[in-house]
Parts: sequence; structure tokens; C-alpha cells
Amino acid sequence: MRSHSWGAEADVPCACGAVLRWGVGQFVQDGELGWDGESWCPACDGGGCLGFGFDEAPAWVRGPVLERYGPVRVRLVDPAAGRGAALRVLRRALPGTTLAHAVALAELLAGAGLPGTPAEAGWLCGLLAEQGLAAETVPALEPEALGTGTGTGTGTRKAVGTAPGPEADAAAAAWPWPPHA
Repeated sequence: MRSHSWGAEADVPCACGAVLRWGVGQFVQDGELGWDGESWCPACDGGGCLGFGFDEAPAWVRGPVLERYGPVRVRLVDPAAGRGAALRVLRRALPGTTLAHAVALAELLAGAGLPGTPAEAGWLCGLLAEQGLAAETVPALEPEALGTGTGTGTGTRKAVGTAPGPEADAAAAAWPWPPHA
């Protein structure tokens, strides 16, 4: 069983009045992207499992992971190689993704890169490698470099309506993971 994980901690108030520690994380295990969370209070011995899954990580997991590690981007090493294969990987990895949105995401992979957490990036790089596509994880760009303005960090998702272009690239770059409409 192959596994790699990225964890973070956060402090929240405990019912006893002390500080409750949350341990949250994302991981890639046997090609699957997962998340988990647990809590513990040293003052009252309270705590337990906050949740876990192999679906979209909740904001209370992604937030601390992004705060600790920062966002990264996944991009194809050779932007001209395998756009069709990249499109198939994205459609299979992100169920419910429209074709127009998947095309916009594939354009991001071939350009500035698709943003996410380190775990999400590692997972996507692995899926692309299974299809013979070399991808790399690089530091996130500032919103100004992507042409998205100042970036509000609101997490608002917007649908991609037509063929991708600079506007679609900018909108897709601002979306939270997983990037689907």
C-alpha cells in the first residue's frame, strides 16, 4: 500500500473552555485522494473522529492544509503532448465535469497549471502518469500573474459556457478543488 499525506493542525474552543486541537489532512493512498480529521483536548480528554472520506475534502480540512503548505499548480511537462489523454483523465477523475469545463481545465494543465493542495496535485500527477503524461507540481502563481485581478478567495464556482480562452482560464484558475462546474 503506497501512501503520502499532508497534515495540519488548528486550534478551536473546546466545550470545557480549553483549546481543542484539530488534526486534519489529505492523503493519496493507492491512487485515491482522501481526507481525514480528528480532535483532542488535553484538558478534558475530549475529542474523536471529525470525519474522513475519499470525496471532496471539506473547507475545514483544505483551509489548514493550504495555510500550512500553500497552494501549488499541476502542469504538463510538455504542453503539446497528450491533450486528449489529459482530457480523459480529467473527465474520469472529476465525475460530473462538463466537457467544456474539462477542456478549460486541460488548457490550464497545458499552460499556467491547475491549482490545488499538494495532495490534490500529487494525486492528479499520478493519474496523468498512469496515462503516460509527465506532469509537475510548481508553486502557485499570484492572481495578478494569471490575469484574475486581486483574487477574493471567495471560492465562488462559475460555469464555463463556451470554448476556453483567457476568460475561461482565469475563471478556472480561481476555483477551489476539485475543479468542476
